[in-house]
Amino acid sequence: MSLAVKADSLEAALEAAIRRFDGTSPVTPQVHHHFGYAGDVAGAHARLRMRLVLEVVAEEGGQFTDGLDVACAVEILHNSTLVHDTVESVAPFGLAHGINAGDALCAMAYLQLLEGPARRAPEQTVLMTRALQEANFALCAGQAQEIAFERAGTVEADAYLAMIGGKAALFAVACELGALVAGATPERTRAYARLGRTSGMAFQMENHVQSDPQSRTWALPGIASLATARAYLADGDAAASAAGIDASGRVRAFFARAIRPAA
Repeated sequence: MSLAVKADSLEAALEAAIRRFDGTSPVTPQVHHHFGYAGDVAGAHARLRMRLVLEVVAEEGGQFTDGLDVACAVEILHNSTLVHDTVESVAPFGLAHGINAGDALCAMAYLQLLEGPARRAPEQTVLMTRALQEANFALCAGQAQEIAFERAGTVEADAYLAMIGGKAALFAVACELGALVAGATPERTRAYARLGRTSGMAFQMENHVQSDPQSRTWALPGIASLATARAYLADGDAAASAAGIDASGRVRAFFARAIRPAA
């Protein structure tokens, strides 16, 4: 399957997952607006977290179709945070509807996961749901720390690393869920989660270093640099090799395409 065809199939699966929750409340038009399903001009979407689930599934010998519902759940949860980030700027919905729509997407993500294929063992679904809930909580904690930074104006190195670690939680759980879908052992699953976390931290740090400083009310600590981001990627590579995962290097290659801290 070509990359273009695969991208189309991912978008089709995601749109189907979203539209099955369509209703008559104002939640539906705002969700459609966010994803570009309301006649809006939708831009290109990287769908990094969604693709990451499927990269790990493939690396561990699973089937693309087996992980598609899980990949959609992770992507929907990620988009719930994007809606929350823009609640005050998306006309004509406004703050209250924005918060509500983000919460609705969060619920949709878990329903997507819980209503997976009948062939999936209930115990596996419970394990994956717990992992996604834990990642969601970690993500909220990271976001709360960043809000605190905006008020304080200054950031200590330890607090900054804790913050980007929380915000990397969806990368970690994308790898973890991909491994679980493919039936990986607990040890391999934990190793994939670690690879996702370190690479996700590199991704967050790179974004901060390369973004416009005027976009933040707080200054980056000295530890935030492209050199540190590269070190996190190297740590992920070393950990993956030591744990015997990602032998073909496809998951690390995925991160290398998405994260370019050497630029």
